[in-house]
Amino acid sequence: MIDIASRFLDIKNFQNAWQKVAENRGCAGVDGETIDSFARNQIVNIYQLLNAVANSTYQPCPCKQVIIPKRNGTQRELKIPTVRDRIVQQALLNILYPLMEDKFSPASFAYRPNLSYLNAVEKIADWRDMGYHWVLDADITRFFDNIDHHRLLKEVRLYIDNPGILCLIKSWISVGVFTAEGLVLPQKGIPQGAVISPMLANIYLHEFDECVSATDLKLVRYADDFLVLSRTQERILSAKSEIINLLNSMGLTMNAEKTQITNFGRGFRFLGHGFLENAIFPVNVNEEKLKSAIEKQNQSQNSSKKKVPNLGTQARKVRKIL
Repeated sequence: MIDIASRFLDIKNFQNAWQKVAENRGCAGVDGETIDSFARNQIVNIYQLLNAVANSTYQPCPCKQVIIPKRNGTQRELKIPTVRDRIVQQALLNILYPLMEDKFSPASFAYRPNLSYLNAVEKIADWRDMGYHWVLDADITRFFDNIDHHRLLKEVRLYIDNPGILCLIKSWISVGVFTAEGLVLPQKGIPQGAVISPMLANIYLHEFDECVSATDLKLVRYADDFLVLSRTQERILSAKSEIINLLNSMGLTMNAEKTQITNFGRGFRFLGHGFLENAIFPVNVNEEKLKSAIEKQNQSQNSSKKKVPNLGTQARKVRKIL
């Protein structure tokens, strides 16, 4: 463990944090202050914000509730901190990223510098090619809303030994959200929409990553979506109950509606891609691209003298995945 306070409270760190928040734009929080209004007196504002944090007079505001309609007719709730709270969170994040990158599992791909969902897709192909053909395709039910505060802070404390910073994190996750009905104070969960939340989410699931990776199973996780892969059907069936029990011990549950046991022969969707036998393709692929991709796969398999499935059969499987 190291004391990160001096690096966190460096004026250059806060200036860099402000630049990052300004680049991301975003709406005002509950105080109504916008990026542009903060920028008009940014030098004074940054120094005042840094001094407030250093002197323990800084108090975060409740988050602003923003409802985003989704394509399937449901809604997604975001909880947006104020501009000033986003700057302080980003300043801490600037210090936490290099610290935690050495700790996080290679099975985790979301919210990490220099990694993306495409790296996760490539890793799935690697495990497939190594004989891990059976798949538990799973999702955690309302993950951000169900994170236990006590357990999260206990996990954070393993890496950060500064009481002031721990109090900051505690204040951010418990500050509440302003809704149409008024202020709602959470008993659990972290605000999806806060700058610091993705990092906290990965810290919370780090034990999950380590426990699964220590077995004969293979894990590819992107935020609260994950695949567990095994060599046999029997093993993946037993793995499902193990994963359920592990998540339950962390106060989380597996989403039954979004969870399935499958294999590459049957095909499945993950991270915007379809996986079918040796083929990987975007799920919004059109018919012509679909035929072209399958034909190229068959030509490759012909050259290696593998058994080639019927083109029509493959196309029907892909349409089912889409």
